[in-house]
Amino acid sequence: MATLFRWLLRLVVALVIFVALLFVGARFHDGPLGPIPGGAFASGEVVAEPVSDWSFARDVPEIQLQLASEDASRTVWILVDDGKAYVPCATGFPPGKRWYKHAAQDGRATLRIEGRRYPVTLTRTQDAALAERLRAEVQRKYKRLPPGESEVWVFSVASRGDGAAPGAR
Repeated sequence: MATLFRWLLRLVVALVIFVALLFVGARFHDGPLGPIPGGAFASGEVVAEPVSDWSFARDVPEIQLQLASEDASRTVWILVDDGKAYVPCATGFPPGKRWYKHAAQDGRATLRIEGRRYPVTLTRTQDAALAERLRAEVQRKYKRLPPGESEVWVFSVASRGDGAAPGAR
């Protein structure tokens, strides 16, 4: 029995080390690794022209976001309503998330959508009618609402179109 316990303990320790190395290694990766936050964007064509209609992203399930004030990136949802883009953020899931607070202070960011980088400005919106329309869009697109009972912040996306994407070379 003691031998089995030692092997289980070794397995658990190895798993913890693997997960820790995965999260640390992701910080050096060009963008997030699925739900694991990643490093700064290094690849992808920077779209310098302003985008006025985001309809092309309506059915894109997830995009990558990097704030100008951070050298980390994350995977987020994108919602499109009447050609305008929005990025929602469930504030309590996963626990420890802070990017939405930084975005509210300095909304300069880059969205990477299907390999192309779009310099944008994120602005928090608190329009109740818009929130209801976007809730319906979440149900259509994702077939579910964000988990938990946390508050959801919504950021409107405005194209900067200046080519000043974080990580641009």
